[in-house]
Amino acid sequence: MNAQVINCRAAVLWSPGTPLTIENITVDPPQEGEVRVRMVSAGLCASDGHLVWGWDTDLILDLEGNPIVMGHEGAGVVESVGPGVTSVAPGDHVIPMWMPECEKCDLCSHPKTNLCLSGDIVSAMYHKNKETRMKINGKPLLSKAGTGTFSEYSVIRETHVAKINPSADLKTVCIIGCAVGGGYGSAVNIARVHPGAKCAVWGLGAVGLSALLGCKQSGAHTIIGIDINADKESVAKEFGCNEFIIPKTLDEPIESYLQKMGGIDYAFDCIGNQQVLDSAYKSLTPWGVLTVLGLGPRGNGVNAKVADLVMGRTVTGGLFGNQKPRKTNQEMVDKYLSGSLPIDGLITHRIRLDEINEGFDNLKAGKTVRTVIEF
Repeated sequence: MNAQVINCRAAVLWSPGTPLTIENITVDPPQEGEVRVRMVSAGLCASDGHLVWGWDTDLILDLEGNPIVMGHEGAGVVESVGPGVTSVAPGDHVIPMWMPECEKCDLCSHPKTNLCLSGDIVSAMYHKNKETRMKINGKPLLSKAGTGTFSEYSVIRETHVAKINPSADLKTVCIIGCAVGGGYGSAVNIARVHPGAKCAVWGLGAVGLSALLGCKQSGAHTIIGIDINADKESVAKEFGCNEFIIPKTLDEPIESYLQKMGGIDYAFDCIGNQQVLDSAYKSLTPWGVLTVLGLGPRGNGVNAKVADLVMGRTVTGGLFGNQKPRKTNQEMVDKYLSGSLPIDGLITHRIRLDEINEGFDNLKAGKTVRTVIEF
């Protein structure tokens, strides 16, 4: 264990709806069951953007007036560990997990869920007894999802780190920890797309494109990518899309267009706004499956008729593809190294920490797929 306090830089959110500021902070040594990680890279995800932009979604956190180090997608190297840590050691390459996995509780041993009794996204903002390991001018700094990947160093619970193959490029595999794991997993593990299926994905950011890839590798015959941005067509086809649709260019509602094709077996909403939810649900075959991934405005929902559900329609969803996060991160990194998970094309921009607000502006404007900070 390294008992030294580290001084470093981090992107801090002082209140929702305000730009991030780059601050000099201190990072305490890890305590029992904790790991201090030197971050190598971090991805910009829209769920971080929701806080930065001040959007009112169901996952807006009550920060209790405290500033917070943002970021939940990243990759780094273990700098030091606290007492009792056994799964990683200094020098190990890791992906921080925004979903914990203690591998001991009843939920971790349950095959139907990837939730864990050791904590959740909100409780993970603090350490034991509501302590924080990051501070600014001696005052507490919260940590987004317990990971705080927009800091050069972060103290993370052992239950929130996955040791990965050291051969992997940490500046690329960081996106597996959220975008790829969530999108790809939604197709292969939640929806369980079958060979020959007809699939449609609304919203072609990094999550949606990963869902396209999952549909393609599951053997789907028809894979339709749907977005309002025409610039997404080329990258969508790279990830498996064989038809690209901009809804406003159609002469009819997109659900009517898709029903004339016989309906969709598997629909994926990677946006979350009410119009998309309604269209995706109405596009389904009588036995079709809608998988919800997008975090839209608070209160949005799926208007599912009981008669439809009795006939066989399914509405489902899940965090991180409803996969056990530690095992999944490790396995996906290995798949990437073998060439069977081609995700390099998801990263369209690489920036410095100082450019993070511009990165979120570009994400909001739809000018990027995944932007990665390189520390």
